[in-house]
Amino acid sequence: MKRYISIAILSMVAASSFDVAKSQLSFTAQVGGIPSVAGASLETFNEASPAILVLSGSAFLATGNGQNGQGLWFPPYYSGATASYFGDSPANGYDASQYVVVQGGGSATMTFPQPERYFGLLIGSVDAGNTLSFYFYGNGDLLIGSITGSEIPTGATGDGGIGPDSTEYLNVTSSTPFTSVLATYNGASFEFDDLAYAPPNTAIPERSATAILGGLAAFGLRLSGFRVQGRPVAA
Repeated sequence: MKRYISIAILSMVAASSFDVAKSQLSFTAQVGGIPSVAGASLETFNEASPAILVLSGSAFLATGNGQNGQGLWFPPYYSGATASYFGDSPANGYDASQYVVVQGGGSATMTFPQPERYFGLLIGSVDAGNTLSFYFYGNGDLLIGSITGSEIPTGATGDGGIGPDSTEYLNVTSSTPFTSVLATYNGASFEFDDLAYAPPNTAIPERSATAILGGLAAFGLRLSGFRVQGRPVAA
């Protein structure tokens, strides 16, 4: 009988791992939008080297618009309450502050000080080539899920344009904590600014494999006092 209990415990571990692997990202986007979580930590990328950000390959900080061999880039376009929420300017018009540009072959990694479940980002020139991948870095690198520009709800033009309706504020919540977000682009450029992030309202429970096994081991010990068909479980 002990053999069957062990199999049951291992099955529960496998089921728990499967739940993590199929965790979902829920998101909305709005032209002129703001973070959907009050009290979220904010990052405007206005420092020379923002601590939260690592740029690789064809990715860089920029102000204004520009062009290189890979194409053009334009700042996100402020409208609604976005600029005032982050203390940026102008209220309506192209972002006058520093922002992030990711071109084909480049990447921008945003790494957080603790596991988070909320992520907000101002995305300019929304199009299908924009990709945000959410990871949890622990004993292994777990890809929680990805969002592409083609999946972002309609509202912006969705064609990579540079006008007022081509910039949206994206709000994302995850059913599983994440510790970093990777921005990549398949095309000319992915421009973004004004990051917001937050943990859940309550403390995130530890869901490491060690914690799961420890809990299941205790569960197995408690089973030793149960009876199966009127007989004690074999020790």
